[in-house]
Amino acid sequence: MMDQLEKTASIGIVLPKLFPFPQSRPEQMISSLLTILEDPFFTAVEVSYIADEEARTLARKYMQYSGVEILFNGGDAFRELQINLSSLDPAIRNESIQKCYMLIDHCYEMGAKIMHIVTGKFEGEESKQQSIQAFIDSTMELCKYARERAESYELCISLEIGDRHLDRKYLLGPTHEAVNVARMIRSEYSHFGLLLDQSHLPLMGEDPRKSLWLAKDYLTHIHIGNSYRKDRQVSYFGDKHIPFGVKDSEVGVVELTQFITTLREIDFFKSPKPTRKPVITFEVGCLEDESPKLVLANIKRHFFEAWANA
Repeated sequence: MMDQLEKTASIGIVLPKLFPFPQSRPEQMISSLLTILEDPFFTAVEVSYIADEEARTLARKYMQYSGVEILFNGGDAFRELQINLSSLDPAIRNESIQKCYMLIDHCYEMGAKIMHIVTGKFEGEESKQQSIQAFIDSTMELCKYARERAESYELCISLEIGDRHLDRKYLLGPTHEAVNVARMIRSEYSHFGLLLDQSHLPLMGEDPRKSLWLAKDYLTHIHIGNSYRKDRQVSYFGDKHIPFGVKDSEVGVVELTQFITTLREIDFFKSPKPTRKPVITFEVGCLEDESPKLVLANIKRHFFEAWANA
């Protein structure tokens, strides 16, 4: 079964979720990165904004030496750099685009094949269509820049969608609306697509199976994780990237098995991707003060069982 996995997909981790680090301590990021790169189970890694040029150079060296697929996690970078591509304020939107140009340069510098992005906040129905159009315009600028900067490969720009009303409160949003946006952008730029995160779909009130079928023609890669929506008073309510097995949480072995089964049904593992093989990355962090290595064991045990059952 594991031989089949190695032929089928690259499994990765979203590094800053499990190993958050301050920009003032890039050595922490390098140490955490090595923890993942030294584990042959992980054949992909998602890094995010690394301000220190020397640290980026070292990260690239280690990632390329280890042979992993490299992706760029824009969600964390967008929050840190206060990027809002759907802003209706031209100054904010232009500044956001300029910051994204820098991140695209970083992606090429490190050898990342995919850079995922997110929208700004949902500000209400009155401005929704204007904000979506602003996001489309901004994203086309990013796709154009990525194409102009391309040498040996073209960086894929991928929109990660999330909940509109519960926690993150992103503009996009429902999967069917994101698919419409993807269709428009891809009509001009083939290197654009969508990232679906399993843990977001319960918070969006969506059936994961239906969402995957809706987005199947635009999927660049997949995030797997867990979320919680039962009690707003708990500290891990919403999109907090909790480990699997937390009481009353949304994703366990059963849900993960069903998700992988649907990925097979929509031919996710057979359709062309920006990466060498289709990539599934786990976006999971610590719940309290447990060690990241314990969380890694949690991830693997749940995934092994689900993959075997799917």
